[in-house]
Amino acid sequence: MRNKKLRRIKLTPEITLILVLLISALAISVLVVRSASSNLSYYLTPIEYLENEQKIGQRIRIAGRVVDQSITQKSGTLSSFQITGDENDILDVNFIGKTVPTLFGPYALVIVEGVGFSNGITADLIIIKHENEFFAGSVPEDSISSNFVKPD
Repeated sequence: MRNKKLRRIKLTPEITLILVLLISALAISVLVVRSASSNLSYYLTPIEYLENEQKIGQRIRIAGRVVDQSITQKSGTLSSFQITGDENDILDVNFIGKTVPTLFGPYALVIVEGVGFSNGITADLIIIKHENEFFAGSVPEDSISSNFVKPD
């Protein structure tokens, strides 16, 4: 029993190829999962944010409509505005970013990204969220957009 022979697995080209493919697939899967989890971003409504004090100081996204006549500028640059949700909850937005979307304005549906504070967010990114309703002509009275779409 002393001369017990250890059986070795012979690494043929086929086994080597299978091992390389398995290791590569594992490495790619890990990279995809890490990338997806860091880029996946959920946004809150203003009321969800206001009801959750744990979000203060964290980087978050909040979606809402720009409140009419709340947009302020300093030296020709957007500095702050307010957004509102479906329940007339208002949130202050201090904007420190550089790029303002072309479609930004009163009643625009936006997603702001930044760091939250007690009654608002210091945002460095504004994203326009396009409506899911489209109309030819006037907005129907029973539409969710009837409160926000204002004729010129």
